[in-house]
Parts: sequence; structure tokens; C-alpha cells
Amino acid sequence: MDNKTKLRLGGLAVLATAVLSLIFVLFTDSWPVAILLAVAVMAGVIGGMIWTTRRQQRQFLERLKKFDIDPEKGRVNEANLRRMYHTGGQAQKDAVTIICLSQKCSVEEAHAMMKNRPTRQQMNQMAQQQMKGQRRPHR
Repeated sequence: MDNKTKLRLGGLAVLATAVLSLIFVLFTDSWPVAILLAVAVMAGVIGGMIWTTRRQQRQFLERLKKFDIDPEKGRVNEANLRRMYHTGGQAQKDAVTIICLSQKCSVEEAHAMMKNRPTRQQMNQMAQQQMKGQRRPHR
């Protein structure tokens, strides 16, 4: 997360704390108690949000490792990604997320890319093109 986003979230938290303290003043009739209560509530909310996002990230990484995808290296085997996609459920959503982030495309385009399986003829043509690029010119 960049500094600009952190600053915005911090400002939003301060604003929410101020509004909460104004609401709590109506019930407690004491400014110091209302401010302390608002700070405690906001600290709990922010802590819960941080815990939830870290938990989701940890679960995402565990789901990737089930399909032999290592996010630390940054390289994803297309066969593993296809296997993950065709499993369905949350794994399919994760595969679409990975494709969208890597290819910078929409969700519909990612689904179309995964549903389109190359035929044997297309695979042979791709292999021939790769072989042409590896051959040395004859002198």
C-alpha cells in the first residue's frame, strides 16, 4: 500500500473517531470518557480489519500452494493455473484473479482465456514456431 492510501485511511479513521466521540458524548455527558471510548472502538475496528486482511492473504497463499503455484518466485505454470481454474469454486476465482492481475484484463476475458483450450493442431503449430525461432540459419 502506498503512502497516499495510508494517509487517506488514517484521515478517515480520525474522522470516524471524531464522529463516534460526538455520538458518545450524547450518552456519557463527559468528553474525556467519550473520546477514550471512541478511540477504543476505532482501535478494535482497525485491528479487526488488519487481522482479517492478513488472514485472507494467508489463506490465498495456502490455496495457491495446493496447486504447486509459488507466488514468491512470480512464475506460474499455465498447466497448474488451468488445473486450478477447472477445479471450480474458490480455486477458480483465485485463478481468474491471478490472470486478471498478470494480463491486466477483465474477468470476462480471463474466463474466455481459460475456457479456450488449444487443439492438437494449434499446439503443433506453436511448437513449430518455437522450433523455427531456435534454429540457426544455414550458411
